[in-house]
Amino acid sequence: MTMVDQKIEKENMDSAQSLENSLSALWEKAREASYLISTLRDEKKRLMSRIAELELDLENERTIVRVKEAEIGQLTASMNDDAQNAAIALNEAEKRQLQQKLRTAVAKLDQYLSS
Repeated sequence: MTMVDQKIEKENMDSAQSLENSLSALWEKAREASYLISTLRDEKKRLMSRIAELELDLENERTIVRVKEAEIGQLTASMNDDAQNAAIALNEAEKRQLQQKLRTAVAKLDQYLSS
């Protein structure tokens, strides 16, 4: 073998070794990318599941709020009815007593002012 042939053969071996190293590095990066993609897909599934849980919780809370608002509305209406009934009962049941108390108060004021 001549010196030129040896040099070409060495360059071919170096090129083959360099190509093998490059392919090995590329393969390793592809494997890492595959692992990362798999991990991200698992994370996405977990997050989507959590989102579904939270949306369900939110809907349940909204339902509870609607029920509570309806209860508040009923209680408010009931309190208004009770207040109106109490005012009516007061006017009917104690009208004369209230009139007498007012007359007495007016008479005392007149007496105080005339003195």
